[in-house]
Amino acid sequence: MYSTEHKQRFDNDAPVATEQLTLLSEILNRETFSVLGEEVRVGHGWRCWEVGAGDGSVARWLAARVGTSGHVVASDIKPHHVPSHPRIEAIRHDLTSDPWPEPKFDLIHARLVLMHLADKEAIAARLAAHLRPGGALVLTDWYCGCADQSMIKSPVDEYTTRIFQDYHDGVHKLAGQTGMDFDWASRTPDVLSAAGHRDITVRDYQAPGEGGKPTALLARLHTSMLESFLLSETNLTATDLAVIRETLLNPEFEMATNHTYTTVVRVPK
Repeated sequence: MYSTEHKQRFDNDAPVATEQLTLLSEILNRETFSVLGEEVRVGHGWRCWEVGAGDGSVARWLAARVGTSGHVVASDIKPHHVPSHPRIEAIRHDLTSDPWPEPKFDLIHARLVLMHLADKEAIAARLAAHLRPGGALVLTDWYCGCADQSMIKSPVDEYTTRIFQDYHDGVHKLAGQTGMDFDWASRTPDVLSAAGHRDITVRDYQAPGEGGKPTALLARLHTSMLESFLLSETNLTATDLAVIRETLLNPEFEMATNHTYTTVVRVPK
């Protein structure tokens, strides 16, 4: 698994974890619900596994879809943000080391999970094998093949360009130290194809990046969560971070956002 001992790791126990998880849901839930509802067509009576449940918003949506005869397992290393619900079984679970829940599932959904795992290729194949006949595996991760590209789309001055680039480079440096793989999402279909799966589709989504919108607000939050790392491992100063935070609230500013690749695998009935 990724380096959970790194001092700058994100943690569901952090004071701002609720805000972070809420912003992630605001950024991604509409696209996630479109995939699960319109493409996968999660339905009444399904048994679902929500891996890395976060704030539980996807698990709650699934619980409404599967109805009274369905069941949702919502797992997380720290699942205390998942709300109580009669059809949601929230469990403390490490995907890489704990026994997996049984029996098998009609749907397994993992969002922003596998990109953090060292053995992601093997786990992706194992997840697909943990489906019932006719089941669907849905894997969503961020893709950023843009390590050398600007994270800014709107015109800005030279100083603003520089400090945002320093922030961008710092985030990628931290990603390398914690094992976060921003290329994994582009490789997911090939990995599952090599495992023998043929019914594979991919969707690409980019959230809006204007200042004050959830993606910009998440970046702003991360400047605070990662402040000690950014100040010690980049050229950024406290003044620079203050300017970045103010800019990310400006509706005239627009940042480039990560691609969100969702790979859907269906197994034969």
